[in-house]
Amino acid sequence: MSRVLTLSEQLAANANKQQAVYRELTTALGAGDAARRDRAQARIAALTAEYQRLADALHFSELEAREIAAPRPKKAARPLRELALDALEDLGVPAAPSLIADLTAALTGSRPSPSRFASLKRDEENAARRNIAARPAWVVPALNAAQLTAIPRLLSSSAWPLERRVLGARSMRTDHLRIAINLSQRLASLRELGAAEAEAIERLVYPIARSIPGAVQGLGRIDPTRICAMAVKELAQLEDADLDERRKAAQRLKDASVMHRLWGWPTIVDTGQAERALM
Repeated sequence: MSRVLTLSEQLAANANKQQAVYRELTTALGAGDAARRDRAQARIAALTAEYQRLADALHFSELEAREIAAPRPKKAARPLRELALDALEDLGVPAAPSLIADLTAALTGSRPSPSRFASLKRDEENAARRNIAARPAWVVPALNAAQLTAIPRLLSSSAWPLERRVLGARSMRTDHLRIAINLSQRLASLRELGAAEAEAIERLVYPIARSIPGAVQGLGRIDPTRICAMAVKELAQLEDADLDERRKAAQRLKDASVMHRLWGWPTIVDTGQAERALM
């Protein structure tokens, strides 16, 4: 099974490819082969652009590692909404407050109380009703694909496409697999950088990966590459049907008001049924 190459390894592979293409260009120029020369020059341009992208990614990763490792002066705590949005971007899918709190703790060393997210959701909705354009993103609930109502125990970001915030019959499992993939990739990156946060992320990933067949072997150090591969394998069997259900649900909300697209339709309570249940 192939492993995920580190950024340094990808850069080295790119450099080797460039050397090979430059040799090909030299041969083409010597032979006066214009077509071969043009192909080589186009390939060099593409490889150069890829090299720059990888070099930038490595540079920013190294900056992030130094920032993580450097002792920092105490500063005012970041707003809960910003911590939630950051964690959601790392996870990539709607998530429970407890997981958001655990990920925040793993990356910052400070764990917000999950109970605070209930009031955060209310505050976000009230602020959005006053001025929906006041912020580029809101912390909003995930939506149920069947009823298009809010799922209070799962948070998402208003910046995401609607089908990403809607959950269907298979979505809890597919999102679990996506979380495993995203956190495993973050773990691999942190390990490469030697960041202290890698250990905390590994503790977070382990119970998530255990539910994926073949992802964890034994009790030793987990392999993020293996976890990704096993999660991708299972996700491939579920993803098409899951996305189809989510997109159809999102289509039903396309003409709704902005507030309904973000917070869902209000829950309708059958008072008659409720009264009969109490008799």
